[in-house]
Amino acid sequence: MTGEREIKKLREDIKINTIIKFYTLLLLLEGPKHGYEILKRLEEKLDTSVGPSQVYPFLRQLRSAGYISVSAMGQREKKVYSLTKEGEEFVRNLLEKSLELIRASIKALGPERVCPS
Repeated sequence: MTGEREIKKLREDIKINTIIKFYTLLLLLEGPKHGYEILKRLEEKLDTSVGPSQVYPFLRQLRSAGYISVSAMGQREKKVYSLTKEGEEFVRNLLEKSLELIRASIKALGPERVCPS
């Protein structure tokens, strides 16, 4: 495979099929974060325990696909993860598709059934 074809395949293989993956992307859209910060923010926001094995493989997948860049900062050389331009576009497209699904659900079922109080 050529470089472009390989990256295209890597991007097609990314599945946002857990709330942890979805929220990781939202956190990165806020701005650059180091891995430990991502883990702690996920635990805080999702009110559940999140382990490194739930986050770091996904970050590696995003990096391989060119959606994030990694830099080292500080004395301990912590890895800082940042969305690339392509990564930001990926997240924004994902959010747009999610919004379309929510709107379609509300239209089909009514707001009371989709978002009960």
